Amino acid sequence: MEENEKLHQNEQAEQDNNETNSAPIDNCDNDNENREILPENKNDLFEMKPECSKKKKQKTCILQITGYGIVAVAVIVLYVLHFLQPQPFKPMPVRTGDSSQSLIVTVNTDSLMEHFVLAKLLKDDLEKETENYQKELQKKSADFESKYQNYMINVQNNVLTQTQMQNAEKQLIQEKESLEALSERYTKILVDKEMSVQNEIMDSLKNATKRVNEAGYNADYIFAISSGSAVLYANELFDITDLVIKELNDSYKNSTK
Repeated sequence: MEENEKLHQNEQAEQDNNETNSAPIDNCDNDNENREILPENKNDLFEMKPECSKKKKQKTCILQITGYGIVAVAVIVLYVLHFLQPQPFKPMPVRTGDSSQSLIVTVNTDSLMEHFVLAKLLKDDLEKETENYQKELQKKSADFESKYQNYMINVQNNVLTQTQMQNAEKQLIQEKESLEALSERYTKILVDKEMSVQNEIMDSLKNATKRVNEAGYNADYIFAISSGSAVLYANELFDITDLVIKELNDSYKNSTK
């Protein structure tokens, strides 16, 4: 009996060992326990289970994609912050405590002529009219020169009588005087128009500058400066050119509605 019981116990122990050895071990599920199960054979260290390798690769890819996404978002945010950040504030010039000190602001007329819409339109119109007058005078001058050359050829060839020569000379003199008178008339028209354009621009400039000054500065003097002016230096703090340009263009825009 004792031998049968020992035999039965040995068989039961072998069966338990076989079940234990045949149970699969998932090393990937034990990663969160911060420990590793070393194999009995050192050569097994170089063998990686397929399921574990696939899961690790998937985790690595997810982490890489997430990292790239975070970097891309950060770059976009920096770009937006760089280009949408507010412009540096330009403080308004103020009077000092000394009442005897006058406040002076400046306006750059070169910049005004470049950015004032009405001034550009008036100048373009004047240039086109000047060009048209010049073309007409050039055509009339070419016709007169052709007639004169033809007259000289006929005189050299003795094909004209004395009366014909006198009549031709009289006609040429009249055409020349007419051409000179036309040139003088066109010149006067252009000079008067240019003066009118300048006066219109200057009136607009004065009125706009006055409105800007009364709205926020109340300066005693407003100097017009340009590349050829006597002012060699002007502090940008006292430059109201941009405000005057905006006032000029807004006023012109409203007048055309």
